[in-house]
Amino acid sequence: MVRGVRPIERKVEDRSDEAAQIVQGYCAAVRSALTDDGRPPLEAAGLRLHDRLEAVEASLGRIEEKGAICQRS
Repeated sequence: MVRGVRPIERKVEDRSDEAAQIVQGYCAAVRSALTDDGRPPLEAAGLRLHDRLEAVEASLGRIEEKGAICQRS
């Protein structure tokens, strides 16, 4: 998932429909999780990244269950 962010962004960069905006938002969330360099005490950065990426994955799963985003080829 993490390595495939840029190709996904490229597929929707010329679109402005709602589905494209949702995809762009998720890509931004993944990028944000990857670039967070804060180091609060007693919190491992790798675990925080894992938790954030799991949250993105769970959110995508809920959207998929609802059929909110249609697949485009």
